[in-house]
Amino acid sequence: MLYLITLVNIFGMLTFASILLALATPGPAAIAQAAASATPTPNPLTISGFYRAYYFTRQNASNNPGVQFNYSPGAKYNSNAVNQATFNNAIDLHADYHFAGGGFFIGGTYLYANPFDDTCSTALLHAKGRTCVTEKPPNTNPDDTVPGFILNTFYEGYLGYSAHNVYAKVGDQLFNSPWASPVDTRLKPAAFQGGDFAYTPGPWTYEFARMLQFEPRNSSTFVSQTLITGYPAGGTGLASNIANPGGGGINTDGFYYGRIGYAPKGGDYSANGYLWSVNDIVNIYWGDAKYTLQENRWKPYVALQGGWESNTGASYVGKIASSMFGAQLGFNVTKTVVIAASYDGVPWKYDNVVLPKGFSCSNSTFQIKTPTQQSPPQPGNTLGYFLPLNSGQCFTNPNGLTTVAYGGWASPYTDNYATNPVFTTSISQGEPDRRAGVQSYRIAATYTSQNGRGIFIAGDAWYNYGNTLVGQTTNEWNLDGTYRFMPVSKTGPYHGLQFRYRYAQRSYSNTYCGAAGSYCPTGLTSGATFLGGQPLFKYNRAMLEYDF
Repeated sequence: MLYLITLVNIFGMLTFASILLALATPGPAAIAQAAASATPTPNPLTISGFYRAYYFTRQNASNNPGVQFNYSPGAKYNSNAVNQATFNNAIDLHADYHFAGGGFFIGGTYLYANPFDDTCSTALLHAKGRTCVTEKPPNTNPDDTVPGFILNTFYEGYLGYSAHNVYAKVGDQLFNSPWASPVDTRLKPAAFQGGDFAYTPGPWTYEFARMLQFEPRNSSTFVSQTLITGYPAGGTGLASNIANPGGGGINTDGFYYGRIGYAPKGGDYSANGYLWSVNDIVNIYWGDAKYTLQENRWKPYVALQGGWESNTGASYVGKIASSMFGAQLGFNVTKTVVIAASYDGVPWKYDNVVLPKGFSCSNSTFQIKTPTQQSPPQPGNTLGYFLPLNSGQCFTNPNGLTTVAYGGWASPYTDNYATNPVFTTSISQGEPDRRAGVQSYRIAATYTSQNGRGIFIAGDAWYNYGNTLVGQTTNEWNLDGTYRFMPVSKTGPYHGLQFRYRYAQRSYSNTYCGAAGSYCPTGLTSGATFLGGQPLFKYNRAMLEYDF
């Protein structure tokens, strides 16, 4: 199938280029003088795109391992950590051509992005474990989630069909589903390589997809890895408890996807059932439903979501056994303001095991120490669990067995993106990004101006990642505003100009081990980091986009 998709991509690109060339070449004089049709024929070629300027700053109280904090009760955090900042610019060009009379179409999209930083503009300089600046204030490191380097990619090239309730697309494309989606929250969307097929008779939808490769949102290359089996720029990547000879990530063969959906036209409700089988990693079973009282002036609604997942095949990231349930209630306070309250929960699971050779567990930090973290480092080995991040992982019992905590949700195509479908996900983080068990709550208010050009969202979320080993809570509050300038006319190249600004701030418990008189677990010296994450975390996103 990979060869078929490659041929389709080549065919699509060549046809795409020939169409543009034909349109740019003057035709014979007889054609130019032909009488105009009484009914104008729609142009089969659509050309669109955008220019996007993106500025991202991240303030970290502890950006580097081992940074010492000065803390006393009532005082502010101080550290010599390096913060992050990236300014990048992207131009995106898309073309789509629909053939007459048959429902077939082809298309493609090209993106180029450049931060205009000569000393730090290539992906090589941002490779795993390397930095582009001296890590001393007031310098800043780039934030590679944007990213801080050049992108140069033809991320879409496809052949499609849409007619008679049938939809099909084969090639490099944007694919929409809750746990594998374009996640367009930085400069470019994530893309997938494969085939997507759907049949929609009436209110029902039956969809099947087979995706072979994945191009992350900050990459110019399609890869056979995922966000939890590779080392994505700016991401968490493959956990250190999984041995990976060669250090280049683990290749897998994409995923299978199926969906059955029901949404009556003009109805008050909808429901979907999904399956993702991510080869040699995880099977995800998911469902969602929503009911809205359209007749009521408040338009109250209730939405439900949930599912379960388990490791499959070679189980490259270890044992996965997770379940999730979420609910959201919302209503219109006025015609322009909507309030929503959400809950999602993922229960913890525990196993008592004998740790493999080279692994140990600290009963003061509740963290697994891997062979490469030992002093001196030991040969690689695997502890086959999908372990939590910045939460209690383990406890060594008197009988010599180690209790291992796990149960977090594995998300191979949204991990560390904060773009998952979970109701309580905030701007900078959601519970799947922590790979941990959790009880979480979020309340948000959305204001939309009457002309639809202004949107403002304020949200506050609480996450309890504590387990039977140790407590850990996180709070995040967000502000998110978008303003669209001049209205878009039905003709002309202008398709919109918008400015969006987003702010996120997080705080944690059990983050630091302070000076004398403050909490410090046994075995840790004053000033050491402990669970949670950075004791201070703030970030800002500013985006200006012109669409044409």
